[in-house]
Amino acid sequence: MTSTTLITLDYTLRDLYAIDNEGEPIPTLIYDTQPTENCGKTSSGKFTYHTCLQSGETTTDASKALFFKCLVQRRAFLSGSMPVIILNITSEQKRPDKSVYQDQLDMYRNFAQLRLDQQPTASFAENADHIALHQKTPLVVARPTDYVSHLPSVVEPEMHYELLSKRGLARSGLPTPPSLVIDPLLLVDHLRDPAGLQHEIERITNHLDIHRIPFVVKLPQSLSGHGTFTVLSEAERKQVKAVFGARIRKMLEGINASNYHLHPSSVVLQDYIQGPEMALSLFVTRMGRPIFISCCKQRFDEQGHWVGGSISYAQQSSLHQTYAKTIEKVAQFLHKKGYYGAAGVDVITDSLGKHYVVDLNARITGTYQLGLLSEHFVQRGLETAKLMAGYFPYPRTTFEKAFCREIQDGSLVITGWAHDDSMQLSYGAITAGGRKFSDTDGLLARVRAHTLSLSA
Repeated sequence: MTSTTLITLDYTLRDLYAIDNEGEPIPTLIYDTQPTENCGKTSSGKFTYHTCLQSGETTTDASKALFFKCLVQRRAFLSGSMPVIILNITSEQKRPDKSVYQDQLDMYRNFAQLRLDQQPTASFAENADHIALHQKTPLVVARPTDYVSHLPSVVEPEMHYELLSKRGLARSGLPTPPSLVIDPLLLVDHLRDPAGLQHEIERITNHLDIHRIPFVVKLPQSLSGHGTFTVLSEAERKQVKAVFGARIRKMLEGINASNYHLHPSSVVLQDYIQGPEMALSLFVTRMGRPIFISCCKQRFDEQGHWVGGSISYAQQSSLHQTYAKTIEKVAQFLHKKGYYGAAGVDVITDSLGKHYVVDLNARITGTYQLGLLSEHFVQRGLETAKLMAGYFPYPRTTFEKAFCREIQDGSLVITGWAHDDSMQLSYGAITAGGRKFSDTDGLLARVRAHTLSLSA
């Protein structure tokens, strides 16, 4: 590591789970370097996801694998001194002594930036059968999956799945935009009938023809803007219907007897609300108390996919007050459902000043780290920060040499870096701080000049 100054987080997840804990065991975090989505393919599995339905991309190529390995590093970076299990982090790339996988070296190198007492206790498992838990220690997962659902969890898996769904939010009673939930009407056996399936596809897609513009189409289990379609014109209605109609069949084919009651293929049509959007990060304690983490702005690309975020540390106190009631409502809702842990809420404010919850993520979110790096930046006189990620045509050491001064003075933090030597390709997550946003933008512009243009 280039920097001789270790990074100190304001809080770690270990610190947050200890609040209001009443002597219960600190849970074990588990992260999977393989994507959980199945792209709506026919499956006998219970928990299905639809992240890649918007673009039709697959997630099996090697460059995509780097993205998910880096994502796990970013999440684990915030853990603190608690157990973290990394699933499926195996690689053909070993050191000459064959003792340590390259992926594990990347992980440990990332943790080594942190103050020693904030570094997680990491272990690695090729699959769920190799997971070893301490007695009575529950798991925390980003999203429930079939292969770990039999293990003890902080949150009951089916409830967690509901909390992560767009349908669940639309039916939550929280102040969301007016929404229409379209549930499949056919029973499982009837969905296997070609004629019945086609009729159901037509019934669902016809709602897109008659819904009043502007509106947003949301698939039930998606994230980072994937699986969300915005319709602002008749031309976009036609375009979205063509994309959506071609994929709703795969969603319906993913329904089976084990997940029918979870509504895995319900669609939400939601009124489009125009106004500024903020991403709120919080932690809900075991007792239901909300701990404010941050309020950030998010950045999306032309396809509406999440690509980063920004924070003004000087504005955090006033923003906390502005959104305090919404934060309290969300915390009460999650606590009532049996959830405690990290959460993210996206809120849009309309022209009359009313707050609408447009997304709820009962998990660690992309901008969560910005709040936990507050003191790291502020004590250096850096009142703003932004994060980005991208592909780089070289290993981490080359990047660290190029930005040696910024890493040493603390204005640039690498929160994740995964490398594949066979491709000479890396995926890195970078957070930059500046006295003002123009300084931060300038630093990130220099970083982007090193990136490759690949689809994440």
